[in-house]
Amino acid sequence: MVSIRYFAPSPELRPYLSSYYWFESNLPVFSDMMRAELPQIRIATVGSAYNYYANGKVRRATQAMLQGPTSGHVRFVANGPLHLFGVGLLPQGWAELIGEPADRLADDAVDLTDVVGNCADEVVANMAIACDDAARVRAADAFFLCLLARARKSPLWFTRMTDQWLTGTANPDVDALVRASGMSARSVERMAKRIYGASPKLLARKYRALGAAVRIGNAEADNWADLGAGFYDQSHFIREFKTFVGMTPSRFQDEAAPVTKLTIARKKLMPDMARLALYS
Repeated sequence: MVSIRYFAPSPELRPYLSSYYWFESNLPVFSDMMRAELPQIRIATVGSAYNYYANGKVRRATQAMLQGPTSGHVRFVANGPLHLFGVGLLPQGWAELIGEPADRLADDAVDLTDVVGNCADEVVANMAIACDDAARVRAADAFFLCLLARARKSPLWFTRMTDQWLTGTANPDVDALVRASGMSARSVERMAKRIYGASPKLLARKYRALGAAVRIGNAEADNWADLGAGFYDQSHFIREFKTFVGMTPSRFQDEAAPVTKLTIARKKLMPDMARLALYS
């Protein structure tokens, strides 16, 4: 009744995108708690859904939606059958293919056409007539290669440095990022908000909690002490985990939705996927 399949983008697109996915639900109602995520593009061929954000916003999905990076859990709800093609945008992909300040669209979603123009209509039409996964991937590759042809320049050194900072340790230290950048703390914060959609302090909190979720999902830790790097105590760990994942660690371990578990496990299926993409 619910399935999700993952695919690798064309090699020249992999610095910009995490992984493609094709999702199908034929349930009368589908509801899932999404962790704090990378930006997403979702193209629905059947049905539509609603995003209920932790900040209180509610957005009804259009046929092609661009969701900015999220800094909290999002409840995703659809009535009736829902079939959609999606992709996560890595920070370099957001900066070069989208180009909008990420903090303006953080914890929000807009129609894709409003941001990238008429080329969104073409990919929507191609997805609608695609009869199999290979055709969907071809349509997505053509769309993103079109965006790449008109890509903006971005500070590649900054995204590489920040991606490594977020994934290189269980507890990213903001002072270490500022030192590595050679810039002022204020300049680092401005650049992080523009490309990642949040301040370095919020990013550190987000990826610390998401890293713990990944380790739980991969059965790499059994108790809070194994996951508690950077947290003051167990109650702080549980509070932060719930903020970014949407449930307590124990509930996540016992009840995490199949889609969430498959998302975490896809790294094993796609070993060349960017490390940052593993976290959301």
